[in-house]
Amino acid sequence: MTGWLAALAGLGAAGAVLVIITGFRGVEPGASDARPPSRIQAMMRSPAWPGRRNRALAGAGSGLVVLLMSEWPVAALAAGVGAYALPPMLSGRAPQRRIARLEALAQWSRRLAEMIGASRGLEQALADSARIAPAAIGEPVAKLAGRLNNHANTDQALRAFADELDDPIADLIACALLLAARRRGPGAREALSLLADAVEHEVIVRRDVEAERAGLRTTLIVIVASVGILSVLFASSQTLAGPYDTPLGQTVLAVVAAIYAAGLWWMRRLAVLSTGARFLHATRSVAAVEQRTSR
Repeated sequence: MTGWLAALAGLGAAGAVLVIITGFRGVEPGASDARPPSRIQAMMRSPAWPGRRNRALAGAGSGLVVLLMSEWPVAALAAGVGAYALPPMLSGRAPQRRIARLEALAQWSRRLAEMIGASRGLEQALADSARIAPAAIGEPVAKLAGRLNNHANTDQALRAFADELDDPIADLIACALLLAARRRGPGAREALSLLADAVEHEVIVRRDVEAERAGLRTTLIVIVASVGILSVLFASSQTLAGPYDTPLGQTVLAVVAAIYAAGLWWMRRLAVLSTGARFLHATRSVAAVEQRTSR
């Protein structure tokens, strides 16, 4: 098992060095003006990146601890993957945050429609809306207002705003504002009001669905806790755990872990509400927009 430990330690060290180099390197000035951000750059700038990074670190630590205690590479891999994948599966906080953000978007859209109707230009109304934006979207709206106050391009500022919200419904609102900025017609107020009504209806539907699926998440928690406790008791028994020290035993353990993971994935699919795919993306990164506005 010493070879497995050395290989895992080398792989972990290489991954850590790669992450550190990527973090310190960042983006060269002016490079993002020439081309869109890569998938890795977009992922690291996503609001979900800190949570993913923390779960990845927890998964690596859990896998290393299990490997050192049991010397089972399959168990270590299963523990690492579980520490990374299980928290969002068992928690209902992410759907509740999305619902709260949608509700805030509906309120902000309605207030923005009233401000546009009060003889204000679109850019001025967007900049002034930072003062009345709900807390759930206060930071993205404040960044949007800051870019517009610094005379950034309205199209790019709204696309960056949609990227920060990272939601298909937010794309609809940003798209309506983009059309209003380009056409400068009188229909922006009515369009935003209709969108606010639609988003409020979507919030009601999502709340009902999440209330029904909370029971399924509770079932998942009970299953995961039961299997975890039984696994610890099983591994602590030398008589029961002895056969898994062989390559054949590790193969059998890998098959069992794969079946268990497939069952959890299927239950997760049942508990997830599909919200569709985004259709509005920035042609340049948010960092490029902020760099242009700071010049």
